[in-house]
Formats: sequence, C-alpha cells, structure tokens
Amino acid sequence: MLEHFNKWQRITLYISLSFWLIASLLSIAYGSANLFGALGSFALCISFVVFLTDRFMAQEARRRWDSQILTQSRMMWRYFRRVEDSGIEDPTPLPRLRSQITESFDDLLAAKAEEKAVETYKYELAFSVIATLQWGFGAILIGFLRGL
Repeated sequence: MLEHFNKWQRITLYISLSFWLIASLLSIAYGSANLFGALGSFALCISFVVFLTDRFMAQEARRRWDSQILTQSRMMWRYFRRVEDSGIEDPTPLPRLRSQITESFDDLLAAKAEEKAVETYKYELAFSVIATLQWGFGAILIGFLRGL
C-alpha cells in the first residue's frame, strides 16, 4: 500500500496518522465534538493522499509494463519479417523461440493476475469510511459518550 512513497513521505504519513489518532483520543476524552469532527476530515484527506497516490503510481507502472510488452512483441515481429525477407534460415530453432515467447506471455499473465489480487484498496476504503463517519457523526458520538 505504501510502496510508492519514499522514506520521508512515509515518515510524514506516519506522523500525520499518529497526530490524528492521539488528537482524536484526546478530543474524546475532553469531549470536544468540533475538534473530533474536524479530525475526521483530516483523516479523510490522509486517506485520499494514500489512495490516489497509490492508484496513480500503479497505473503508471502498468502503463510502462504494457509498453515494454508491446515493444518486445514488435521487435519479435520485425525479427521474423527480416528473417523471412532475407531468405536465410532462422538461426534460432523454432521450438526454442516458441518456448521463449510462451514463457514470456505466461509471465505476463501471472503478473497481471498477481496485480489484480494486490490491488484491493481495502485498507484505504476502511480508513475512508471511518474518517467520514468521524467527520459527519463525531458530534453525536461525543454527545453520547459525554452523556453517559
């Protein structure tokens, strides 16, 4: 989830999350409904930063990967065309070429399947829901807790 952030961005993110958690707990303890709700919007901003950065960087990595595969396919096609046009026999045996191409595409399909399994965004989604509920219903929660 945070693999697209560098060291300092992660530290900043962890500091922000720690601030949110500590300030939220203190606002509950002191009964500050306005601060508790405002911290929900702060947490939602953190969630958006993580989600959008991760999604953008994953798209960029996918685009580069697809571009590499297309480039390799074009190179193989041009190689075969050149060999066919020259009239000389291909120095690489056909079974060897077939196994290399098959292995390459099998690796591509495996990487795509693994990518889909990783790309769930369940933590970002859960954090966004919690932050939105804190922002919208924080005053009600503080009122309920302080009324007890």
